[in-house]
Amino acid sequence: MRLLHWIGCTVGALVWIVVSGCDVYDSRLIEDSVAGPPPRPPAATSSPDDAETLVFALKDVYIEQSAENAARIGIDLDSVVTTGQDDASCQPRNVDGEVVGKAVVDGNKGIDNSLGTNLLPTVGAVLPCLQDNLALTQGRGIGTIVLWVRGWNGQPDDASVSAMLTTAVDGTTEDPSEVGYGRNSDVDLVYTRGAQTENAPDPGWDAEDWWYLDPEDFDEDETGEPSIELPNVAQTDAYVAFGRLVLPLPPDSGFKLIAGDGSLPSDGSMNVVVNGGFMMGDLTEDLKGLEHGLFTGRFTIEKLGEATPNIGVCAINATVIESLFGQYADIQSSPEMDGTGAECDAFSLGVTFSGVAGRIAGLAPASRPTLEPCADGFDVPPDRCCPSQWLEGRTREDTCDTPEKTLKADAFDRLPNAVQVPVPAPDFL
Repeated sequence: MRLLHWIGCTVGALVWIVVSGCDVYDSRLIEDSVAGPPPRPPAATSSPDDAETLVFALKDVYIEQSAENAARIGIDLDSVVTTGQDDASCQPRNVDGEVVGKAVVDGNKGIDNSLGTNLLPTVGAVLPCLQDNLALTQGRGIGTIVLWVRGWNGQPDDASVSAMLTTAVDGTTEDPSEVGYGRNSDVDLVYTRGAQTENAPDPGWDAEDWWYLDPEDFDEDETGEPSIELPNVAQTDAYVAFGRLVLPLPPDSGFKLIAGDGSLPSDGSMNVVVNGGFMMGDLTEDLKGLEHGLFTGRFTIEKLGEATPNIGVCAINATVIESLFGQYADIQSSPEMDGTGAECDAFSLGVTFSGVAGRIAGLAPASRPTLEPCADGFDVPPDRCCPSQWLEGRTREDTCDTPEKTLKADAFDRLPNAVQVPVPAPDFL
């Protein structure tokens, strides 16, 4: 059906607004002067017969934030606008009787994003190619995050749709009838004709790609094989309000960020698992894109400690995270504990992204192998073979100094124009 170019940048008005874009925390999304998602539409806007499906592959995951722009990325998670120690929603961390926590002041309109304000600005120094590597693997279809929405009514307002986050093992522009998984790999698509050694083309990011999902996210059917009809990841009771897709995230919701294909010792992956947050984005008029995407929630000190070594920061283990970065914990891991006097044990987090429509081809036969750059217990030299480093004056020859890195540099060159590396800052800044 033909839809107006509606974007969910209004709250409380029963009209569709034609606009070109909005801030992640747009003032017209604000309730009681704080930043938040639009409210769920009336129940009458949804029906059990709604059958429209939306599939978006995510890209432009922006993690190398600055303290300045992080103040505009996120929402008010704890319903408190913190301006200092006295009005925080949890108590500062206390270690051996000594207060080590600091008052983390909220961003604009109460936005909670301590991780973006205090920790993510250091990512570029420690892992200079992390964000580029994420963009490269996702652009190639490796470990791309997929948002799958079912039961939509096709309208700008729908009180209830089913949504899930999963991961694509691989993706391609080619028709599924021509490709599959061959004799040599369970995770890389090839043409099924002949010797099955010709790789399938990477995604084109033109809203026509096919995605093969991770079987780990699906339960087995009566045949003992994973079934795409039996997802075991959280099925969120999401909604669409004024064209904005909103997923209230249940506990332990998250996604995996894969930075590399395993060809370099520094290649790794990171599970981002949050409690009590939201994921949202604006549907484009033609339904081929998801704009102004935001993933926000509570990332516990424990989860951050588990995740850090897996992306190649071997020296910063869970103990260091707690002692060095724990001072920036600004929120309680459980929303119901806000305002009870409980100690801060989590970081608020806001991450932006965009999405491009695609199609589900089915399940891959296997998950991608786990990448463990710190498995041998030694520090891994940081990878500098990426466009961000070349723009800073380092040459390709110096930074891509092995055959494996040369191949990686060529892969950056082959990415379609729709995949931008370095990842641009969100356009609302």
